[in-house]
Amino acid sequence: MRVAIIGAGLMGAQIGCEYALGGHEVVLHARDPEAARARADAGLAMLAGHGLRTAQQIAEAARRVTTAADPGAAADGAQLVVESLPESLAVKSVVLRAALAAAPLAIVATNTSSLSITAIGDAVGAPERTVGTHYLNPPLLMPPVEIVAGERTAPETVAFARDTVAALGKLPVLVERDVPGFVWNRLQFALVRECVWLVEQGVCSAETVDVVLREGLARRWRRVGPFRAMALGGVETWNRSGANIVPALSRAEALPDLARFALAGGDLAADARARDAALARELRDR
Repeated sequence: MRVAIIGAGLMGAQIGCEYALGGHEVVLHARDPEAARARADAGLAMLAGHGLRTAQQIAEAARRVTTAADPGAAADGAQLVVESLPESLAVKSVVLRAALAAAPLAIVATNTSSLSITAIGDAVGAPERTVGTHYLNPPLLMPPVEIVAGERTAPETVAFARDTVAALGKLPVLVERDVPGFVWNRLQFALVRECVWLVEQGVCSAETVDVVLREGLARRWRRVGPFRAMALGGVETWNRSGANIVPALSRAEALPDLARFALAGGDLAADARARDAALARELRDR
């Protein structure tokens, strides 16, 4: 299958690598094709460095990747158009319409994390063929992909996206209603809202919040999710605790500027490398 990646930034380039590793011919679209190619090569090299793919697999995938500065040229002949542009409906609409002019029957798989799948499908004039395939960052190291159906997405489009992503070795999770943030980001920002409130109200420091999540909740929820944890801890205990705590939780309508809270000091690149090494190790041990 020929796959066009419209918007080959860091995430788009890594998504393109996934398809190339899956045996598909991939065209990366970006205003700077050389930079897009470099991002894809870096993603493939990262997999090799962590022992997740052989040198032969990397070389074969690299040969399947080409680039194009024009969205129409990238999408020409594509059966699947994967979009990973900035989170602007106007931008996505203009660029995707140019791509679909060259591939009028292609499935549109958007990697949006916050915009409505329904709105994107309507904006590009292909509501039945538009579906969300929301990858988690970094795409090459995170198995889940949210498969999001818009209000007018055809069932066969959803099935195609689910089966195609699964064939790449990813873990498709079906989101059956098109709600803001889907599942991953609704959970993430609900938790971030409480993190911010705890720091703003002087309950604890940002460093303490990170320790509690990283060494506490994350360690437990890595093995059992919250619904299973309820059963293990006793539903009545959870009911009693919830009755005391939930009415007191913050109800912020909007978050303040998160730059005030982000722990941006130290060596961020080293932390990213350590994160990626740990994620790669988990993939190797599966």
